[in-house]
Amino acid sequence: MEDVGDYMSAPPMYVESESTVQEAAQYMQAQNVGSLLVKSLDDFVGILTETDITRKCVAVGKSPEEMVVTDLMTSPVKSMDRYLPIEEANEFMRKNKIRHLAVTEEDKIVGMLSIKDLVAFFVKSFRTSE
Repeated sequence: MEDVGDYMSAPPMYVESESTVQEAAQYMQAQNVGSLLVKSLDDFVGILTETDITRKCVAVGKSPEEMVVTDLMTSPVKSMDRYLPIEEANEFMRKNKIRHLAVTEEDKIVGMLSIKDLVAFFVKSFRTSE
């Protein structure tokens, strides 16, 4: 059985809480990721996703240059331990209607799991079952 940690991206990508939405979007593009954790001091206080930017900023005519990430982020960050089965992460993400999940080890965020990571798992499972 494979664990969440086998498919997560690590280390987690993040922006500081004072960053603008535009800065965060540019960083997402440069890193080719769909979400970033939001960090304040030494704590992750939220998560910002492409969907947040689209629906809470662009679609309502707000300026990404003027908004800060804390205006859009989702908080608290939903997470799951890296040693749990990947199928549990899939079910958790489905139930919570989220596409990005923080991955923890000893209650510290150590990575991120996305829908793309789950697809990689299921494709591999499908191929090995043939």
